[in-house]
Amino acid sequence: MSQINFNEEWKDLPIHQLHRLFMSAGWIREPETPKMIQNFNLPFINSTLVVSAWHEERLVGVVRVLSDKISRSIIYDLVVDTEYQSKGIGGELLKRCIQTYPKTEWTVQTNNENVGYYLKNGFINYPRNVLFKPSVWDPEY
Repeated sequence: MSQINFNEEWKDLPIHQLHRLFMSAGWIREPETPKMIQNFNLPFINSTLVVSAWHEERLVGVVRVLSDKISRSIIYDLVVDTEYQSKGIGGELLKRCIQTYPKTEWTVQTNNENVGYYLKNGFINYPRNVLFKPSVWDPEY
């Protein structure tokens, strides 16, 4: 496999590539509306930091961060194409995020299957309560 290139400048990622990446990782919940697909990259455009991983012209990994750049940063949507997992891409995406805002507290919202990944990458279980109000975009709630 040729080299993976990382980009920390581009937020307006191609919708079709971003959507394909989420589908390949099994992160898409049906049913999707045309409006959801049309606006699929808006959370990335509106994020503080987006780091993407590319194999040639193919988007193979991405992470987005919301941060005040001083005290708190939150990781959302760290996803790597299943064909490219276990090759260090996710770890590199994570490392680049933390290097960008190294003094902030880092939080990640994840599912039970991925908790171990973050624990082995230096995260700890949050000692305080974390509450949420679901998004209308999340059909699970």
